[in-house]
Amino acid sequence: MIEIFSVCIGALIAMVATSINNKFILSREEKHEKIREKMKEIDTLILLNKKINEILVKRDLNLDFYQSFDSFDDVYITIDDYVYLQSFCAQNHFYLPSFLVEEFFKEFNHRQAIYNPDDVIRLGGHTYKGAKMVLENFSEQLLRCAEDRKAELQQLKK
Repeated sequence: MIEIFSVCIGALIAMVATSINNKFILSREEKHEKIREKMKEIDTLILLNKKINEILVKRDLNLDFYQSFDSFDDVYITIDDYVYLQSFCAQNHFYLPSFLVEEFFKEFNHRQAIYNPDDVIRLGGHTYKGAKMVLENFSEQLLRCAEDRKAELQQLKK
């Protein structure tokens, strides 16, 4: 009788220890998954910001190439760059702040200069009136979001 009782006690101890170990492993995996998600969000924000900055640099290089209404604020964006921005935001919508992205595209599209189709084909893109400030503000917002995510990541790592 004592042998059966000691076997039951041993089995109970093993079950409790296994349960505690499984909870520890699951919580550690959850923490690592959250850290990976935050890192992916930060990487996505930085990549989008990098593309925005590339467009702003191209703006300075192509200033004489496109029709400008006010050369200090207008931005020329090739069709390829614009499609890249839209597809990047669509593919990574889970990691990007949707409100910022929607407001950016809404405000950005309102600034598009209307050309006839031949001019669009000749230029290979569109001029956006006063869009430099929109791009710079969006870039700053992305950097602020990335910094917020980095702070959250530091909290998760503790």
